[in-house]
Amino acid sequence: MTTSPNSPAQQAREALGARLRELRREAGFTGRALAALIDCHYSKVSRIEHGSQAPTEANIRAWCRACDAADQTDDLLASARAIESMCVEWRRYTRSGMKHLMQVAIPLYERTSLVRIYEPSMIPGLFQ
Repeated sequence: MTTSPNSPAQQAREALGARLRELRREAGFTGRALAALIDCHYSKVSRIEHGSQAPTEANIRAWCRACDAADQTDDLLASARAIESMCVEWRRYTRSGMKHLMQVAIPLYERTSLVRIYEPSMIPGLFQ
């Protein structure tokens, strides 16, 4: 499921992946070893840990079982469900296009009286 790289849903997915990576490391497994234990391809473990793929409930249960972290299963499942609902909400919000998302900033821009910009790659004034 695709989300914007900066969307809260993507950030939450990456945080969930980091939690799962931490569980794997605490258990002393490599990504390949865990993948073999939970019967999936090692690249899927990597995609889940980096937030580019959402884990299924079965993935989370197997992951926690393999890492001897069954006490964290319910919390991780709740997080995954919350992320899924955030993704659904994001898709609903962007279904009609991004125009209305961009227009949200217009009132702030109109109220702004001074804009300062720092451009580190440009040589200013007399130094050019």
